[in-house]
Amino acid sequence: MTGTSARNPNGIFKSKRAKLLAIKYGLNLYDINAYIHSGNTILYSDVKFIVDNLWIDHFIYATDKPIQVSFDEYNHIYYSLKDTFPGLFNFSFA
Repeated sequence: MTGTSARNPNGIFKSKRAKLLAIKYGLNLYDINAYIHSGNTILYSDVKFIVDNLWIDHFIYATDKPIQVSFDEYNHIYYSLKDTFPGLFNFSFA
């Protein structure tokens, strides 16, 4: 095996998609222990889990937005999470 074929341009991430999502949200790119994972590399689903939880915190606990997004993207994120976790957003403050 040559050095060229052994090189991983995505670092600790299995795919470029996972790395780009981590970059977009300012997540750690070098410490594999910063992610919930099973295996030697970080999957897209591992990064998505963290991103989803950042948004859930924002919607439920009124924390700051993880990143600035357009109004349409904001609504898309909200309804996507609401469809994925239907019981999570059914709460009242009464």
